[in-house]
Amino acid sequence: MKVQSGQRVVTTPQPVASAAAATEAAPAPASGGWVAKTNKASAASPAASATETRNRAAAETFLAAFGRRDLGALEQLYRPDAKFKDDMFTLTKRSSIMGMWKGAPPFATFKSEVLEAKGDVVKTRWVVDYEMFGNKVHNEIESTLTFDADGKVASQVEHWDRTKWMSQALPMVPKFLHGVAYGLMGPLLSMRLGG
Repeated sequence: MKVQSGQRVVTTPQPVASAAAATEAAPAPASGGWVAKTNKASAASPAASATETRNRAAAETFLAAFGRRDLGALEQLYRPDAKFKDDMFTLTKRSSIMGMWKGAPPFATFKSEVLEAKGDVVKTRWVVDYEMFGNKVHNEIESTLTFDADGKVASQVEHWDRTKWMSQALPMVPKFLHGVAYGLMGPLLSMRLGG
């Protein structure tokens, strides 16, 4: 350390400490003081992480049953009053949701993944190939599942590229009429399934 007094400079030798030693020598925070974010996150309520772990596992089970087209297993994973919304359907009960899945065409390929689990909400993605009206469709869907306290699906919200889907499934419909076609098909199909 250098101390300057007028024209005279005094140098006091200081011990050299390694970064590891400095870290070890750092005082521990007082019990009521600031805690680093990483420590705080790891010490967060075990119930929250247990819920997320349970919901992630439930979402993986759900996607596996869906990919196998195991409708019995899938039905057990929805609450009776489950809600479903995508770019085509708005459904407000499990029986209607199951009617939709029963009417879905068989999958040529199916891949899925869980993207994120936060609290009761799990974001997933599934990619599927199938035929509709004799046309090959490749669809990539983002599906957000919300679980209840028992690990059942309370709601499911899905999104995909509507223009791409319409161009594949209904190529005879011009692009400028896609919005009109969706506007007509959605409510009719939802009503047909019992809403």
